[in-house]
Amino acid sequence: MLGSAGNAFANSVTSASSFQFSLYLALGVILALGSGWMAYAMLVRKRILQDTPTALIRSASQGYVELQGHAELMDGDKIVAPLSMRTCVWYRYKVEEKSRSYSGSGSRSNWRTVERDISDSLFYIVDATGRCAVDPDGAKVTRSSRDVWYGKSRFPGRVERDSGWLRFTGIAQMGRNYRYTEERIEPGDPLYVLGDFTTHRGAGVAFDRGEDVRELLAKWKQDKTALLERFDTNNDGNIDMGEWDAARAAAEMEVDKQRTELAAAPPVDVIGHAAGSRNPFVIAAKTEAEMLSHFHWRAVGLCVLTLISSCAVVWMLTIR
Repeated sequence: MLGSAGNAFANSVTSASSFQFSLYLALGVILALGSGWMAYAMLVRKRILQDTPTALIRSASQGYVELQGHAELMDGDKIVAPLSMRTCVWYRYKVEEKSRSYSGSGSRSNWRTVERDISDSLFYIVDATGRCAVDPDGAKVTRSSRDVWYGKSRFPGRVERDSGWLRFTGIAQMGRNYRYTEERIEPGDPLYVLGDFTTHRGAGVAFDRGEDVRELLAKWKQDKTALLERFDTNNDGNIDMGEWDAARAAAEMEVDKQRTELAAAPPVDVIGHAAGSRNPFVIAAKTEAEMLSHFHWRAVGLCVLTLISSCAVVWMLTIR
């Protein structure tokens, strides 16, 4: 069967018009170049992972680092995946609606994306020495969980898992006009992060005392009743020069107090994507060994595709 298919393709190449042959050749060259470039990119990423030593959060240096640990939610409001309503540290989802088009050869259905979003909330990576906030904005993320299910409404209430047999036969889609795809990283998942590590200290925050005092006074002036109750000592319904000087002094004391509290706050470690950096920013719910294996085998597959495409181009030129 493969031989007959090859013969048929060879006949189509030899009998093709100049335009058709040029099209076949262009497709082969594009496939070879594209797969070769992607294989190179995979190998570069693999080399970066290999050459970047794993740092411990407590002793990580400022700059481009590699961290390994597990995912953990930050204190406060939980992150909830919008479709499944499951607690997670990161999510990405897509809602598609089935549409049908008609032509002379019959009807055809396809899926049209009606909504998609990706989480940008911070979460922690935790190792044996401490924890570091992860800012996922701009990251290449490899998730740990992925669910695909179908329903009749645009917003599902829960994940309705269908058996593999139902999905394979297409019965899972019958009467359901929406398809939901959701990817997640969940608390406790192993986590690998490669990105720009910075430590934010309260004492290093930019501080303009005069500007902060002016902003605080402007905020107080928006609530005139409270301002009069606090500083109108002669109860004449106005703030005179002396009373305004007292308000300014109170604002200066409050700004100085806030500054002192901020300077005493513990440092916060954050890993993310540095503006203007060309280094890859990677977040993966995998170990480093799994990431290296992933990039290795993808590069191998793309190299094989490049070789096959190149041979096909040479073969077409030869038989023509």
